[in-house]
Amino acid sequence: MEYRERVLAALEAFAKSSKARELAREPIKPKSKPKKKSKYSDVPTEAQEQAKLAGLLDQLTVNGKPLVWAHPPNESYGIGPVAGNRRKRAGVKRGLSDILIFSKSPVTGKPCAIELKRVKYSSTTPEQREWLRKLDEDCGWDTYICKGFNAAVEVLKSLGYVS
Repeated sequence: MEYRERVLAALEAFAKSSKARELAREPIKPKSKPKKKSKYSDVPTEAQEQAKLAGLLDQLTVNGKPLVWAHPPNESYGIGPVAGNRRKRAGVKRGLSDILIFSKSPVTGKPCAIELKRVKYSSTTPEQREWLRKLDEDCGWDTYICKGFNAAVEVLKSLGYVS
């Protein structure tokens, strides 16, 4: 008997067996693992806080003009090595603050840099602290590290961007 004939005969024998009838009665249930809940899931991510803050900043004005601000695209997650290398050659700098507000503060008369962090489970890197120091000492900017959206709003209020 050829290989093909032996396989077909084995399939036919299985189809007539009690095991095949038993399997045919039971619905097939996909095996899925329960999702493991992260211990950090109760705290909004930095990206979520950033999106919320971006929505607020887009609505603000200074002296009747829209606030001039930007978020430099320094995130490295989700991009491959080629895109990362291209960004580096184009001048993306590691540690640059998350929010750069170029409109001068109504209170201090200076532009502002905010390094936004999660409320918990995050810290600033040495590169981020160095950028804040350079912007403050060398460029005369107001610089802040804010743990979450609410802390950032308090800073914006103290600088007169939010009334």
